[in-house]
Amino acid sequence: MTKQETQIMKGVAILLMIFLHLFNQTRNVELCESFIYIGNMPFVYWLSAATSPVSFFLILSGYGMHFIHVKWKVKDTHKWSRIAKLYLHWWVILALFTIPSFVYNGNYYTNCSSVINNYTAFNTSWYAEGWFLFPFVCLSLLSPLLFKLTDKFRVGWVLPVSFLVGTCTSFIVSRYGAQYLYNNLWLYNPFLIVHLAPSFIFGAMLQRTGFIHKVQKKCNSKWLWLALGGTVIIMCLTRTAAWGPLYATTFIVLFLSAPRWLWIDKVLAHLGNHSMNMWLIHAWFCYYIFHDLVYSLRYPLVIFVTLVVVSLLCSYFVNAVCSFITIIYHRKCQNTK
Repeated sequence: MTKQETQIMKGVAILLMIFLHLFNQTRNVELCESFIYIGNMPFVYWLSAATSPVSFFLILSGYGMHFIHVKWKVKDTHKWSRIAKLYLHWWVILALFTIPSFVYNGNYYTNCSSVINNYTAFNTSWYAEGWFLFPFVCLSLLSPLLFKLTDKFRVGWVLPVSFLVGTCTSFIVSRYGAQYLYNNLWLYNPFLIVHLAPSFIFGAMLQRTGFIHKVQKKCNSKWLWLALGGTVIIMCLTRTAAWGPLYATTFIVLFLSAPRWLWIDKVLAHLGNHSMNMWLIHAWFCYYIFHDLVYSLRYPLVIFVTLVVVSLLCSYFVNAVCSFITIIYHRKCQNTK
């Protein structure tokens, strides 16, 4: 998987995430005017089950970090700068959106503990969709140890064990999360790291085996789109998060191996470049500040496209602010030398 292909898949992943958060709740779907129903539920509600965006992002991250681990055979010296960049964007987005959110929701009080928890992402109570941030950072830091462990075993052992771990943790979250985990963050966050690790490892194994490149060399047929459609249908019918790593891996392999129009790749790659910001921005509009306005657009396609465009435009602004802060920081560092 090339860097361009990684950005393309990040673009797909952020579109899936926005679609999921718009249409996976019946109370929001009921606000839409849908034309296609399956049973008594709109088609978009069923389709939201075939997203699993976190698995996509973790697989892509695992792939890239394993590439650094194996191919370069050096210590990842840019790890901390990537984490710093991620947190800088998170802090800027919090600064831009929390005050309007508090005012809109009538929440005029917070405390020091809540500020620390949210700005470290240990507990993203102000923006629940950022729950993935802290476990992801931890996985990034633990990746060298994780790769050293998995590299000792054959892929044929690593993948089934990882899938089993992911299935078991999904079951625990669904059955016992509310009772034992959600209210104990010191237990929940370490558990999340274990829960998310299988997708990360799946990405590492994709890089280790070169499986995507092998499929691309042997098969570049339009029939792959039919196989991808079948995969999506199966995911819609099963509606279980336990299949996330396997589904996302299959989707990535089929999508990157199937023939595509060049302009689609360019659009997806552009969205992929902004996927981090869009992940941390979009739900402010559809959940926290402009919920009623977003769903007043009525039609699912109009709602979806509008939120994608608005999130992208906000991402441009966030990037400009972060670039300005970075420039100021580097100038101050140079002046102190």
